[in-house]
Amino acid sequence: MTAPATELFATAPNGVAWKRGPGGTSSAPEFLAALATLTDSGGRIAREWNWWQDGRRQEEEGRVMAVIGQWDHATPPPGGYMTAQQLEARLDAGHAERESQRQARAAGYDKNLAMARLRLLSAQATTGFMRHVLAKPASAAQQAKAQEFLAASEQEAAALAAQTGGPDAVTDERGGLPPARRERHLDEHMTFFRHRLLREWSSGQQHRFRQLLAMPAPQPVDMCSECQAPADWHTYALSLRLWPGTPEPGSTAAKIAALMPGWWDRCPACTGYQIRHQWGGTGALPDFDADQWRAMLKPVLRAVFAPAPPAPPKQPDRRAALEMRLRAAEAEAGRLRR
Repeated sequence: MTAPATELFATAPNGVAWKRGPGGTSSAPEFLAALATLTDSGGRIAREWNWWQDGRRQEEEGRVMAVIGQWDHATPPPGGYMTAQQLEARLDAGHAERESQRQARAAGYDKNLAMARLRLLSAQATTGFMRHVLAKPASAAQQAKAQEFLAASEQEAAALAAQTGGPDAVTDERGGLPPARRERHLDEHMTFFRHRLLREWSSGQQHRFRQLLAMPAPQPVDMCSECQAPADWHTYALSLRLWPGTPEPGSTAAKIAALMPGWWDRCPACTGYQIRHQWGGTGALPDFDADQWRAMLKPVLRAVFAPAPPAPPKQPDRRAALEMRLRAAEAEAGRLRR
């Protein structure tokens, strides 16, 4: 017996057969594409990277679910469908297992090891910063000092890498691991930084909008585990702590923040050079200034964090304005004579 002409079937990559319901209009390829989107959580950032418009995510998700809703399993899965209680129990068991693992890691938290890991990341960022400076030094004195700082940061990073072993296995005090934080920070970067700025700049600041829009989506491994910036940004002395809060009044952190502007907002994985530069002395690069820093930024970072100042308004052409008034007066005189 053949199936009625109106019935449509599709087989998913996992071998599960699906059947389009009555009144459905989507094709089998459209359904399989929607199913792939629904189940591909790893590709979500790449899909949503440029969904900056208000309501765009809900619109796209609604389109996918409208297709999915037209289809059902052609036959029940082996063993039948789980009840709501069974599904909830499975989810609860998975959560309990993850929570148990997190608590076990938190119990083994080593503050000294965690701090060494942060110093390692900062030393690596300083290494990158000095390499940017050395790509185009402002003077021979600056070049020599940058080479000195580069050698020192490379030596420090090597020693700290040996001390920490595998940095991604170093837990924080809550039992969290760096790879998980990087994944979360990429999502937060996209949703609360990138999309927000694109919405703000879409109606006015077109150069900044185009530069940010052209920025490709980073991979989770490219992100900082301590803030919402790509780790490479730290080599330019840029941090992105979206929710830094404020230090407790009267605390040591509050006193340091008062003495060092920018210290509290700086990510601990970022180069510390900007703080050293403010203090000056032997820790600062000779002849280094804001213009040089701005020049060494990548175009997207320059557009986002150091845009060119607006061009001064053009001075009115007084002669042209006088000629315009004169022509208007002549025209009015001619009208009155008629």
